[in-house]
Amino acid sequence: MIKIKRVGTISMAVVLIAFGVILFLSQINKFSALNMVLKMWPLILILIGLEVLLYRYASKDESVVIKYDFFSIFTIFIILIVNIGIFAVNESGIIHRLESMFLSSTYDMDMPIDEYIVDESINKIIIDDTSNMVIRATSDNKISAIGKLNVYASSKEEADKLADLNNIKYEKSGNVLYIYSTNNIKNNYSYSNVRDLEIFLPENIDVEVMNCYYLDLVYSGFNNQWLFDRVNNINIRLDKVSNVTVKAFVESLDYLSGNIKWSFNNFGEYVNGEGVNVINILNSRDVVVNEI
Repeated sequence: MIKIKRVGTISMAVVLIAFGVILFLSQINKFSALNMVLKMWPLILILIGLEVLLYRYASKDESVVIKYDFFSIFTIFIILIVNIGIFAVNESGIIHRLESMFLSSTYDMDMPIDEYIVDESINKIIIDDTSNMVIRATSDNKISAIGKLNVYASSKEEADKLADLNNIKYEKSGNVLYIYSTNNIKNNYSYSNVRDLEIFLPENIDVEVMNCYYLDLVYSGFNNQWLFDRVNNINIRLDKVSNVTVKAFVESLDYLSGNIKWSFNNFGEYVNGEGVNVINILNSRDVVVNEI
């Protein structure tokens, strides 16, 4: 009796198992499944050849007709092409980006900020590019701060990693210390930015603040000069014994408010005490000054 052996069925089963194992291990060990498949796909031809030899050897004493299972062989190569495409898409980052797009959430997190020791050579502090900031005085030579971050990430673990990065940076140039905020961006769906910042500055060093949306200055204990430029909304709380002059270069008195009495002659002005320390305000939209 003649027996028919079809070559390709076993090979297809082995290929399916192998691709499944490769994909599973690549997810665990983070190696490139695409590179492995591109290097190892000729083994499929060897596997089919071994299947032919196995059938021929196992049935050499029998009347056996070996036929090629073209459907199985064709299916093997279709599986090969499809899996190469899947591996390529997976390793291109498209799947991760899609997951991030739909799974990312916003986390409200505390911001770690390093202290900075101000040496005697620094005579001005420039703070640039912040959103919401409160400034208070400190009697020592340390700059310290507390803050809050908005972190957008696909998981709490990823949010924690982004929150641990430094969002406030210090850079000294000559006699000037620059303080600025940075957004830590991993990709379009994982990033952090500074939401609120409360900073304590030495009381006797001049300060310049630029490009800020909202600023709250608690003017108590300071003995220095100030310049605010391109700060949209300014709220200044003055100690009644402050020796300060506030000059707000705005278009009209309508931009100025608070519980003090402003004078206006081309610019708004308020003098408390002898007015030795000057706060100059340029390019601001609203200025509120209150004595407390």
